[in-house]
Parts: sequence; structure tokens; C-alpha cells
Amino acid sequence: MKSIFKYLLFGLRTKLGKRRAAKALERRKIATVNAAIDHLVDGIDPNMRFVIGYNKKLTEAVKTALDYIDRLVEEIPGPVEFNKKAFGANPLVNAFFATTSDIQKTFSQSEALRAFFEDSMNVNVDEGFALMCAEKKEHSGFGMELEGDFIKKDVPQVSVNFFAHKILVPATTEKVVRSSLKQCIFDALISNTFEHVMAKHVREGGSEEYRKMLDRSYKANQAWGQELTDLLLSIRADVMTRNGSTRKVTNNKHGMESSSGYIETPDDHLEQVKNILAHPETMIRLNHITLNLTRMGVKVDDNSTRSASKIELTELEINDVWRRIIVIVKYPRNEMLAKNDFFSNAARTPCE
Repeated sequence: MKSIFKYLLFGLRTKLGKRRAAKALERRKIATVNAAIDHLVDGIDPNMRFVIGYNKKLTEAVKTALDYIDRLVEEIPGPVEFNKKAFGANPLVNAFFATTSDIQKTFSQSEALRAFFEDSMNVNVDEGFALMCAEKKEHSGFGMELEGDFIKKDVPQVSVNFFAHKILVPATTEKVVRSSLKQCIFDALISNTFEHVMAKHVREGGSEEYRKMLDRSYKANQAWGQELTDLLLSIRADVMTRNGSTRKVTNNKHGMESSSGYIETPDDHLEQVKNILAHPETMIRLNHITLNLTRMGVKVDDNSTRSASKIELTELEINDVWRRIIVIVKYPRNEMLAKNDFFSNAARTPCE
């Protein structure tokens, strides 16, 4: 009888523990959504707080956006080791960089990664995780190709180059990097939603009202650090270049009057924001790219006889304008160039 009672008591405690854990998780989710809504409203139009029940009206759309971003970031490959050994063993690493020296220079010149390793809290950390993003460009030209025992010249070929590498949000674990990236992408979504909703009301980017809005958004993004802030600003710049000029506005206490004479209210802005966030895939997406590349970065077909490796790339695309190849990386402390070595190498001319 006692054993049965203990078994029932254990089962009851287990159920209660699971229920408490589920409730605690739900409370954290609600807190996360509420914080995201506050951040969203601050970044787009604070006057939306005057809309009755604004938080409730935005909740489902924000949940949809956050869930989408969660799934998106979990699809990003990595962590991939980037170091001298990996350059010879991993075709992906070889595709991103021409030489092992280029790997060292890129990672060593990252202020964020250098600050991470120099932090007193990380003195015993031997390797750092981070997000690496780079631009990809394909160039058509002519080259040489080995066919049997003969070398053919002036063969049409496409070379693939990666440039403008950035090392962002270094951390001690992959989980922290992914979490930071999720928050950054949500900020990018806010920034682009801001452009879509508020740019209707400003004729030119240099206007005082527009500058104040951008300054407010810029200060909010500074929490990520200068490199991520620059990344978000580059996204915004690309979007603004595509969108061009917008219409002039007149502010009043009820809303903003466009050149057409219609006064848009905070309710209108809230509805526009809600509709955009309910479909985040229209603004932010991942593209999966498969390439067959030689060691020299030349793209070849699947049926080619040339020696090549198949590499899988992940491209983050925002607003059909901003595109970067991204991967979560792991880099060792012992391959960071010393400051003196790095700056002395940078000061040399190619002929030295």
C-alpha cells in the first residue's frame, strides 16, 4: 500500500512540476511578445500607443513574426570551423577565402571578435562563435581548362567571389549567437516596416521630421554594437535607394496629412504594421544556394569532368534588396594575429 501511495504521490508531483514549468514558459513568452511590441511601437510610431487595445491588436502578428524568425535562424548552418586546417579540408571555407592569410586578417581585424577575446570574462575561452556574413558576386570571363592531356584556352567560365566579410555578435556559445541574430533580424523587420509605413509621409530623406525618426531608430539599434548597427543601417540604405523619394507630410495632433490630403492616424499605422508582421516572409527570407566550385572558385555544372566540390550556401534576403551569405562560425583564439603583427602587415605595400 505504501509503495502505491508513493508512486501516486510521485506522479502527482511530476504533473504539478510539468504544469508549473509550462506556465513559467508561457509567462516568458508573453513577456517576450510584450517587450517586442514595445520595441516595435517605439521604432515605428509611438503614437500607436494612443490606439485603444494596441497591445492586444498587435499580439498575434508579433507572435507570427517572432515564430517565423525563430524557424529562420535555426535553418542557418553552423557552427563551421574557420581556421588554417579547415581551409584545406573544408570546401566551404576555401570558397569564402583565397588564402589562410585572408582568413586570419578578416577575423583579426574584427573589432567585435578582438574585444570578445580581450574581455576579462573570456580569458579562458579558446574559441569564439560568431555570425559571418559576406557579399557574393559572380563574374563571367575566360580561362583555361584541362581536357585529357591538353590545356584549352579562352574557355568561357563563371568565377564566384566572396567579399566584404563581417564578423558579428561573437559569443561563447552558438546559442547566444543565434539568439542575438534573431533579435537583430526582428530589428531589421521593424526598420523596414518603418520605411514602408512612415516613408509615405516624408518627401525627402533629409527632412527634419524624417531625420528625427531615423535618429530614434538608430539609437535603439546601438544596443547591438557598432558592427550590427552598421549592418542594419546598410539594409535601410539599400531599401531607401530602391524606394526613392516619398511624399511630403503635415503633422497635427490627430495624425499626418499626406500630399493627397488624407490624414493617416495611428490606427491606420497600426493596421499597416499588423498586416506586414502577419506575413514576415514577404520581407525577410532565406535562400538556399547549391554550387559546384573548383578550388579556384570557378563554377561548374553537375556533369562536368573538372574536379569540384558541392557547397551549400545560405543567403539572407531582406525586402528583395539586401542580400548576404551568412554562416555561423567558430574561430580559435590562437590564430588571431597580434595587434602589432596585424597593423604592421596592413601597412606594407604589395611589393614589400
